[in-house]
Amino acid sequence: MADLIFTNNASALLATSIVPADTTIEVETGFGTRFPQPSVGNTWFYISLEDDSGNFEVCRCTDRVGDLLTVVRGQDNTTAQSFTLSV
Repeated sequence: MADLIFTNNASALLATSIVPADTTIEVETGFGTRFPQPSVGNTWFYISLEDDSGNFEVCRCTDRVGDLLTVVRGQDNTTAQSFTLSV
């Protein structure tokens, strides 16, 4: 069974908009290193997505390569939803 890992207060803005079917989330350039580095199949961490209206979603991140996070959407009784990049 994979273990939960974490980093306190890691945050970043999205680099691109996402839709519910997306399983890869790109954060702004250089900010991926703020997040833990999971060992695929052995460790993972939670991320929370929130927009300016207060809509939120919890995801399980199973891999991180630079600024790309591989996630399982709609965790902890939340639903996968769209998040639009604010410019």
